Amino acid sequence: MNIWTDPEGASFAEIAQTGANCVRIVWLAFLDGQPTLAADLDRVISACIAQKMIPLVEVHDATGDWSQLPTAVAFWLRADILALVQKHERYLLVNIANEAGDDSVTDEQYIEGYSAAIQQLRTAGIRTPLVIDGAEWGKNLEQIVRVAAEVIQHDPARNILFSVHTYWPIKYGADANFIRGQFESAVNQNVPFIVGEFSKYGAYAGEKISPCSEDGRIDYVTILSECQRLQIGWLAWEWGPGNTGEGDLLCENMDMTTDSTFATLRAWGLDVAVTRPDGIRQTAQRPPFIENNFQCP
Repeated sequence: MNIWTDPEGASFAEIAQTGANCVRIVWLAFLDGQPTLAADLDRVISACIAQKMIPLVEVHDATGDWSQLPTAVAFWLRADILALVQKHERYLLVNIANEAGDDSVTDEQYIEGYSAAIQQLRTAGIRTPLVIDGAEWGKNLEQIVRVAAEVIQHDPARNILFSVHTYWPIKYGADANFIRGQFESAVNQNVPFIVGEFSKYGAYAGEKISPCSEDGRIDYVTILSECQRLQIGWLAWEWGPGNTGEGDLLCENMDMTTDSTFATLRAWGLDVAVTRPDGIRQTAQRPPFIENNFQCP
């Protein structure tokens, strides 16, 4: 959550101790009503690359709000941000907008909105892979499966990676069979996708019930095992701390650490990062282009 909690990227050296090969960097187009600075983002991206991890930068302004997708796109089209993307393009993944749209986004809106975004970014000279979150706050993998092929056709580079945020509640039936079915459906349709966020908590738990209570638990163990079985890349949410911004103190349960250090990994964070055979330390591989600082033309 660099834009709020770690503007210098100090946590990357701690994250690197897990063996991680990628970090999803939270950023904003506007902070406290003012445009964010390219120099600040440059510093964070550079700190990530220095630790030999791929920076995946997302713009958080459109979270749950489809009308703000153009705000995220406009951020990437700023001249100073374009220059920054081109500077780091050999390493960078561009996550156009975090969780743009709620559960009212139709297939047609999704196709139209992201097709236009892709074309604008490519025309402006962005050559990196483009990461596109699902609608419904990132959760709607079924919609991604329906629209992926058409959206990809609008990218002349055919270099799209979809992302699902698996805040699927055990309480409402998201058990191992549900998760397996969701992933297999996407894999069987050859959809290029990752799990861009998951946690132990954070699922819808009912009206006036904290998603970070036991009612909001997620079967992260099955998410990990199925990702390993089906060779799906994933990122956990999130290193922490910082998950109490909306006043729900229980949501610190979603922080993997208590003070952003490897030494303070909570039980579920240690499980995901270190101890599980399908966790980060046992499965992550750093590609040679970043491990050895290969230069691409």
